[in-house]
Amino acid sequence: MIALKQASFILDRLIQGTDSDFLRKNHGATGSMAAHKGSYADMKIKFLFLFVLVISLFPITGCKPNPAELMTAIKADKTADALNLIGKGADANVRISPTGWSALHFAARNGNVEEVQSLLNAGADANYAATMDGKPGSPVKPLALAQIMLEVIGQVQNSQIEANLRESGVDDPALLKSATDSSAGVRYQKVVELLTKATK
Repeated sequence: MIALKQASFILDRLIQGTDSDFLRKNHGATGSMAAHKGSYADMKIKFLFLFVLVISLFPITGCKPNPAELMTAIKADKTADALNLIGKGADANVRISPTGWSALHFAARNGNVEEVQSLLNAGADANYAATMDGKPGSPVKPLALAQIMLEVIGQVQNSQIEANLRESGVDDPALLKSATDSSAGVRYQKVVELLTKATK
């Protein structure tokens, strides 16, 4: 608001200076401002239009981030980036495709407690069921993914988790890193608890 007032003041000064120059050149030093009130108003409208046009070409700070950025950060398990984007108002229900997994699915699959909590606080739908890429298959909710990962981690010794996941066709570096972490069981349990409260 202050910037707009300052811009309006500067615009008035520019127009007044331009109008004064116009009067001196065409009517001498004694030119009447009243005689040219219409030209002053016209110039002010033109300058204001140009000002608005120029401002509209620049991105406004505080705009919501691109949804793809949030999905990329969540999938790669880059917590700081994801939390920053969520804090800036990124869509908490962003999906990989119109009927594919949401950001919450990937955060749950990765066992990321902070991302899951932030997404839920930002309004992510814990009840949304989907297939990974939106292709035909059995849709799952984020809670089911976290429960499956918790079960896998609980049944297999830590040294064999990566091998078992790779045998199942999982080669996602973020998931493999998360699942083989020594605190994986605790993290997945917390994610399950959060999603159980949020799921109807």
